[in-house]
Amino acid sequence: MRALLLSVTLLLSALALPAHAQKQLPGLTEGTEYRYIEDGKPYRAVPGKIEVAEVFGYWCPHCAHFAPMLEKWKATMPANAQLVLVPAMFDPNDAYARLFFIAEGANAVNATHASIFRAVHETNELPRKASIEQLTAYYTRLPGVNAKAFAAAQKDEATLQAKAANAREFQVRSDIPGTPSLVIAGKYLVLGNSFESMLDNARRVILAAAPAAKAKPKPAAAKPAAKPRT
Repeated sequence: MRALLLSVTLLLSALALPAHAQKQLPGLTEGTEYRYIEDGKPYRAVPGKIEVAEVFGYWCPHCAHFAPMLEKWKATMPANAQLVLVPAMFDPNDAYARLFFIAEGANAVNATHASIFRAVHETNELPRKASIEQLTAYYTRLPGVNAKAFAAAQKDEATLQAKAANAREFQVRSDIPGTPSLVIAGKYLVLGNSFESMLDNARRVILAAAPAAKAKPKPAAAKPAAKPRT
């Protein structure tokens, strides 16, 4: 009986090794370049993609400084990595987070993301603590915003509540310490002593967590046309 129990214990230990091995990424130090998230999962998983989730706030001056750096870095990401923006939900009534979810529904995030940061931190057209009415009045005047689509997304309360709950759950599950934060594949909170080192560590975590991401696929070279027979 003891031999059977020992065999079962060893088998279970062996089965647990792959999940345990994920915690330590090759060439990286857990606690220095990243923190492993127990029971972590992506915010919005896309099959075949490694999610890079940025938790940010439009009211956050550090996020405003980080945003253009992240946008530039995005162009260098491995081909199978995908950047996803997650508004911070430290305050469940955050009007800027709600604005982001409405903008998502109106397909206007790409056209307006940088503009909102500028309005809050450079031109002071928007206060850091704004009401949704203030944000709506400003947002619907921006180029690239379809007012009808925005109004429709704003009325879809069920979707807005579901998105807010998902973002809040992701933030709590990932134990986000502040903004901006980067989470890779829902499992690795990226660490760094500067924005530059954080972005470099993010790249290294992506490559270590998914070795297949190391090289972008290259198009196959075209074969020369066969010469006609004479």
